[in-house]
Amino acid sequence: MNHNKRLAWTILIRIALIAVLLTGFLSPPLLGKLNAETDKQKDEIVDLIVNNHVSGIVESDLNTDNIETIISSLGDPYTQYFNPEEWKQFMDMLENNYVGVGIRVGLDDKGFYVNEVFPDTPAQGAGIQDGDYIVAVEGKSTEGLTTEQLVNQITGVEGTEVHITIRREQKRMNLSMARKSIHIPALTSRIFDNGTGYIRVSSFSSDADELFAAQLKEMQAKGLKSLVIDVRNNPGGLLDTAASMASQFIKEGSLIHTVDRTKKETAYPINGENPLTIPVTMLVNEYSASASEVLAGALQDYNLATVMGTKTYGKGSVQSLFELTEGGMLKLTIQEYLTPLKHKVNQVGITPDLNVIGDVSQLVTALQHAAPIDIELELKPHTLSINGQLFNDRFKVIREKGATYVPSRVLAAIVDGNIAWEASTRSVRIEGQSDEEAFQAGELSIKLEDGASYIELAHFQAQFPDFEWQDKDGQLLLKE
Repeated sequence: MNHNKRLAWTILIRIALIAVLLTGFLSPPLLGKLNAETDKQKDEIVDLIVNNHVSGIVESDLNTDNIETIISSLGDPYTQYFNPEEWKQFMDMLENNYVGVGIRVGLDDKGFYVNEVFPDTPAQGAGIQDGDYIVAVEGKSTEGLTTEQLVNQITGVEGTEVHITIRREQKRMNLSMARKSIHIPALTSRIFDNGTGYIRVSSFSSDADELFAAQLKEMQAKGLKSLVIDVRNNPGGLLDTAASMASQFIKEGSLIHTVDRTKKETAYPINGENPLTIPVTMLVNEYSASASEVLAGALQDYNLATVMGTKTYGKGSVQSLFELTEGGMLKLTIQEYLTPLKHKVNQVGITPDLNVIGDVSQLVTALQHAAPIDIELELKPHTLSINGQLFNDRFKVIREKGATYVPSRVLAAIVDGNIAWEASTRSVRIEGQSDEEAFQAGELSIKLEDGASYIELAHFQAQFPDFEWQDKDGQLLLKE
């Protein structure tokens, strides 16, 4: 089903209500002052809050001077009023739509570079490639800009031209392209030779569950034996989308339990027709929130997935969207939700079954946990690949006096080992499958920087003989 039609259908069936789970750190900023408001709008908003807000607040507790003071009276960062322009911005964000040229940018010590070029976009048509440095926009240098400032310069009104100067190796090129509406896919997937599939879900947009099902089916045709679902840095989205994804694994039960302002508890039923029965590992971190926590909590409670990473954000509330009769929309917190086993999520989060710190160490550990696999990791200036599959995760490398130091957590993950910091001896202990070694602070084999430990590779190889490495021309290869 076309996702725009599907969203409209959802709004119609629910009488202008959509269950939304999104964290505040992805909510769009207000675009200046609120549009002219009427007494009828204010009265309608007060009525909706008093009759629906999860807190059970009464009208006398609200400051009804204007819409802004009404909302702020709640002390709820997830309840928001949108004028028509803000509403469009919110929906574009929810559906991963923006107007630009179709690139993802990164920043290193040489400046801004193109981390990814999306297919069928103005950037691809103009010839921009991964690894190109963006040195100027409209003839003005990008030096000293923040990433947000750069993005604001490149994005703009659909159909208008933007002129970007790139540097590729030692050559500068001036490229022109017309901005257009870009839809970023909500998820990406790949499958490894050992049958482990990997799906990274960036948002729970209205089409994410359909993409999820399609990519699962495609991987099954290629011999899918185990699965890693990555919702790190995913701030949430539509509840129905999370439910549809969960139905791929849960045959029958409850996705969540919701509690409203009257303390009435309601189970959200879920039924999967042909649920998968393969091992599932789910990656989460402190920025996994809302719908991400719904999915992780459900699969964890039903023992259908091992949740790995760090404790999640802790946004355990549900918002609905109300269309106002005189224009505008109100996103209102109407419920708190609990996991299937009734564990609290709000301001608590989901505690992983296996606590793993660090982007790359989390990824490698998840792949090792999903199914036996010999890891071959290659880190280049702007790309990281694991067994030939590209990822956006990175880690810091220290090169000093001919020696190369890599984060101890990454090395422990590659040798499929356990790692611990022993405060009494100020040492890092790594226990592999057949080897164990302690690297003590103050020795040449280890460096401590910004609360992280880095181990010199030659010394690490001496202690773990099956480990191999090569560092040449800025390209680092690690394998076991």
